[in-house]
Amino acid sequence: MVEHGNIPKKYINQLAKLNKIKFRSRESKEIIEDLIKINKKEQVIYLNEQFKFKGRNITLLEIESNFPEKCKTPEKFINILQREGNLPVFNKSISTELNSEWRPELSDEFKICALKHEGSSVYLKLVHKKYTTKYIDYDKILTYYPSFASIVVHFGSEEKIQFRCSNTDLKKYIEHMYKIMGITQETKFYTVPKLTKENAKRLCDLLSAGVASTHIAVPSTVGSIRFNGKKGINLTEDSTMSTIKDAIEKTGLPTDQTMDETCFFRFEDPTTSIVVEATFEVNIQKGVFKFTTDVPEVVIDHVLDALIRVNITEKALTQSAATKE
Repeated sequence: MVEHGNIPKKYINQLAKLNKIKFRSRESKEIIEDLIKINKKEQVIYLNEQFKFKGRNITLLEIESNFPEKCKTPEKFINILQREGNLPVFNKSISTELNSEWRPELSDEFKICALKHEGSSVYLKLVHKKYTTKYIDYDKILTYYPSFASIVVHFGSEEKIQFRCSNTDLKKYIEHMYKIMGITQETKFYTVPKLTKENAKRLCDLLSAGVASTHIAVPSTVGSIRFNGKKGINLTEDSTMSTIKDAIEKTGLPTDQTMDETCFFRFEDPTTSIVVEATFEVNIQKGVFKFTTDVPEVVIDHVLDALIRVNITEKALTQSAATKE
């Protein structure tokens, strides 16, 4: 059986629909078997890889110093992981296991459970125990479950570390990667790019993304107002939204102090022809970028490329302003 555990059910269903295979009221395993029968095995493998290092929160960081010499290239970094016991599954040669996924014994410590080397980047999936409580009859039982997060280290001329974890867990994952890579804990880091109102607009423009929801601060007793558009409506182009904002501005209150926005865009995967309805949130106050659902790697790459372009634009504008001064 081809591994498909990483693929969200809705994309298995969409692939089945594209290939005229029944998917309603059927288990994923049955659908996958039918896809393999019509020679779609490679597409299933591709999709499973696309979601192996998934993550809804995307934080791209740049540290103030260069990566240590021992982690200067993907090859050196992987050798460090192997030599320091972070890859216990690789006991001899990592060449045949390099793009593998495995299940280490769960513990409170972070453990690598998947690894991929692609170009100048190394992808890691980490797992550790998280605790929760549940009731069995009248008894409250402490139990645990595996918690996953993905990290991508980009080497070369543009050294950056990409964290795909919740904002609340970000600090401990940064500390963990600093320790592995030999970066001193005092080393400062910067979010790339800084998610200002202007950068959020540049990002949406590059992605041809519409605004589904916007939350604006109002310097009054009201405090703030959130506008939610109907499905598929882009509030930046909606006449009703413009009329409402004009009415508010006539009272002397501004409508341009954006706190956060929810945006959407469509992306067709060139390999499978699956259409991804991507929705993401940009929290300008906290500087947080987050997808609302799991999306494939190709969509994450598409957005990251836009974020980097926004960062380049911001740097150019800053340098230009400094030159004029």
